[in-house]
Amino acid sequence: MQQFYTAFLYFHIVFSILFFSVAIFISLYSFMGWVMKREYGRFENILRRSFLVLLYIDLLLGIILYFFLKKPFDTITPEEAMRYSSLRFWAIQHFSNIIFVTIISTIGNVFIHRTQLSEKKHKYAFLYFGVSTLIILVSVGVFAVSK
Repeated sequence: MQQFYTAFLYFHIVFSILFFSVAIFISLYSFMGWVMKREYGRFENILRRSFLVLLYIDLLLGIILYFFLKKPFDTITPEEAMRYSSLRFWAIQHFSNIIFVTIISTIGNVFIHRTQLSEKKHKYAFLYFGVSTLIILVSVGVFAVSK
């Protein structure tokens, strides 16, 4: 079971880095498209779908890691998790943040898909995907700084 945990953790990290790279790019690209009033075309749709696919894959890998491949010595009680900030981050906050980011991104995707105007599509992409990216950046950044 340990080798599965390590492999899934590696895939989760790789997909997280890939997702975060696409998230930063789509946030900046959407902002530029909104400000410069560019047409929302095929490339933007590919970016949007890539963002969501990577997010969902990362969420799925995280769920598998969190619920099905826990290492026996990592099983902790909620009281222990609340006592130690690093345990609390990985056991509670990290999972909560990714669920929240997934919800925000999915809502944004619905708005983008239903909107006809290119300017609004870029605006919604920047708003929803940018907020999602910011939540991830702040949560992981604050955790990294507090260590």
